[in-house]
Amino acid sequence: MNYLALKFAHVFIAIVAIGSSAALAIVLGYFADDPEHGAFALRLVRRLSWIIVIPGYVLMLVTGMFMGHQAGLLDARWTEAAMNLWGFGALFLGLAVWSLNRRLRGLRGAATLGRVSAVGWALVVVGILYFMVFKPA
Repeated sequence: MNYLALKFAHVFIAIVAIGSSAALAIVLGYFADDPEHGAFALRLVRRLSWIIVIPGYVLMLVTGMFMGHQAGLLDARWTEAAMNLWGFGALFLGLAVWSLNRRLRGLRGAATLGRVSAVGWALVVVGILYFMVFKPA
């Protein structure tokens, strides 16, 4: 595949996945505790996470690794750091989805775990963006 086309796909997928993640966090923040609409908001966030967010983050990893392979950057320190950070992000994302499922079942403490994992996830995304933009040595 053409490198520029792959780069376009990678950036497009990143915009959609990161934007969707942020939007879902806002929906959770405003509507998850609502007595009338909370259950609907939680189910909506879970569905969109499985349909858009999780596949988007996986596709970002795959397209990023293809680009790194084509450009010979897989051995660069910043690329390795970004991929390792992606692993931590996957852990936080898994915790967020797990806490969302617990919250849908009405279990206590799930909201706090969800917030903590979402903050960790957001910090990982910002860290990866830093590596991708500045490419530190």
